[in-house]
Amino acid sequence: MKYINYDFISSDHLKYLHTYRYKGSDLSLLYNYILSPIAEYCLKFVPLNVAPNVLTLLGLICVIIPHIVFYFIMGDTFNGFIPNWLLWLTATLHMLYMNFDNLDGKQARRTRNSSPLGMILDHNFDSMIILLQGTNLTTAMQIGNNIFAVVLYIIPSIPFYLIAHEEYYTHEMNLPIINAAAEGTISVAIFFAITAYFGCDWWLIKLPTFYELQINHFVLVAFASSVIITMPSVIFKISKFTSVSSLFKQLRYFLFCNAVILYNIYFSKTNVIEQHVRAYMYTVGFTMSKSVGIVALNHVCNAPLPAYLNSIYFFILLLINTISGQILGQSILNEGILIQLIALLSIFIHIHFLYNIGRQISNELNIKIFEINKPIK
Repeated sequence: MKYINYDFISSDHLKYLHTYRYKGSDLSLLYNYILSPIAEYCLKFVPLNVAPNVLTLLGLICVIIPHIVFYFIMGDTFNGFIPNWLLWLTATLHMLYMNFDNLDGKQARRTRNSSPLGMILDHNFDSMIILLQGTNLTTAMQIGNNIFAVVLYIIPSIPFYLIAHEEYYTHEMNLPIINAAAEGTISVAIFFAITAYFGCDWWLIKLPTFYELQINHFVLVAFASSVIITMPSVIFKISKFTSVSSLFKQLRYFLFCNAVILYNIYFSKTNVIEQHVRAYMYTVGFTMSKSVGIVALNHVCNAPLPAYLNSIYFFILLLINTISGQILGQSILNEGILIQLIALLSIFIHIHFLYNIGRQISNELNIKIFEINKPIK
């Protein structure tokens, strides 16, 4: 039982949960003039006895459903024909997810049920959605079973992880006039709708004016460019509270894990990603989700960030196995079995984290996770 119940918050820092208050703003015109008013209107139909975390969970379910359907139809193949109804369903449910994502905070303020746990779950579920919807989008864009599938996921995960650190150091989350939470999220639904309308092959059209790049590869380059352009401003904000060198020390774990995954894919002796691309996505995705959760958790309880997470040993094993294949001509451990095992463990470790922070915070604050906990006046 002691291995199941693990305290991620030390007893010295539990007291900070009682005084934590979320601070943030969103300058997006799309959010303030379209998405937020829609959520305000929908809020009228949400009963007062519905807990904000229920709305957060419903948003996650809106992404899990098409993800499961994609899996049963496409399996471990990230290209090929996708039924139009699935693409339209994914686009529609993604819009519903966006609305639930905006509703939960409004419901929390409306019922006076804001809590540190709600903030952590919201951030953590959003990071999971980058993974789950990212695999669907990678398939729709016909990226295929190759290193670019993982790169397309890593690109948006970098700013998300860095912004989590911004909130940790500045104690606020202030989103700019164009941001991933509003414009970036709705663009995902648009991409699915475009795919449904024009067909999957549209992504394979080459652009003569852009060095014959396929549209899907052009979008990948555009995503990477936007990250390179926007991230310096985030780093500058953080540098007002800590040194850049200290920040990058905190990012070492994240950068190392991603570097190992890309190294393993590129130098794999059996090109294992052709058969197990989804395992790679789950490995980097659930590892990143827990990392975001750890940053958010230490933010709300005013605790120092750990230098690394124990999951690093999985990546060290993966790296050693890859290097052994380069030296010996064949990896010591079967690459396919190893990445599938690590992916499965990454999922269980993430579930273990969510269970324990839910248990610890709800016990300390004497609240129920999926119920209204304060009288509504």
